Amino acid sequence: MTSFLTKKDLETRFKLADTTVYRTLKACGLSTSRRTYTEEEIQTRFIPARRLFDAGHTAIQVQEYFRLKPIPYDYQERTRQSIQHKP
Repeated sequence: MTSFLTKKDLETRFKLADTTVYRTLKACGLSTSRRTYTEEEIQTRFIPARRLFDAGHTAIQVQEYFRLKPIPYDYQERTRQSIQHKP
């Protein structure tokens, strides 16, 4: 069973301010408009991003680490689905 975490859960769990949670989510490529995140997303993206920030890296460097492009997630997902469903 997949557990879901809210931004508030992340604030409490990692003892972070809401702005820090937002900044971390954005830098690691997770949509900040979502209400919940899976444990896997937190383990594979949020925690590594926090480690990079804690080591002194900038938001740009964290984004580069995850090789993100400034394309919203919803657009990427629709594009991926349309490519998969082409005959």
